[in-house]
Amino acid sequence: MQTTIMMSPLNKRLALRLSSRLVLILALSLDTAGAAMAGSISGADLLEMCNPKGVDPVFRLKVSECRGYVVGVADTFDCSHPMGKFAWNSTSNPQQSDLVKIALNWLASHPQYLGYQANGLVAAALSDKYPCPTKQTEDQSGN
Repeated sequence: MQTTIMMSPLNKRLALRLSSRLVLILALSLDTAGAAMAGSISGADLLEMCNPKGVDPVFRLKVSECRGYVVGVADTFDCSHPMGKFAWNSTSNPQQSDLVKIALNWLASHPQYLGYQANGLVAAALSDKYPCPTKQTEDQSGN
């Protein structure tokens, strides 16, 4: 047996307006949280995101967020457009999974920097692994 609830047109409009406001509030709060996190993630936070502990119900989400973060940082700079003192040879075309492994290995071997912002640490890792060619290197390769 199905129950039908009758609402007056006024109540329908109020319910619609209330639900629209709740959706807007929820969307704004999620957007603000994401923006705040992106600006303040540390190397330790990135390690935790990339290596969820135990049985984590959002394991795949965290690993995807990790990959997206590392690849996003990699996309913001290269030899032509350095990030401060960091630049990497993006023409080496590593796979996304390789970029994540490089960043995680660098973080593991430099634990003294885990309190620093993760974007600079990812930049340092990529710069170490894929240095930009120097003029001498280009001359030797025939370019």
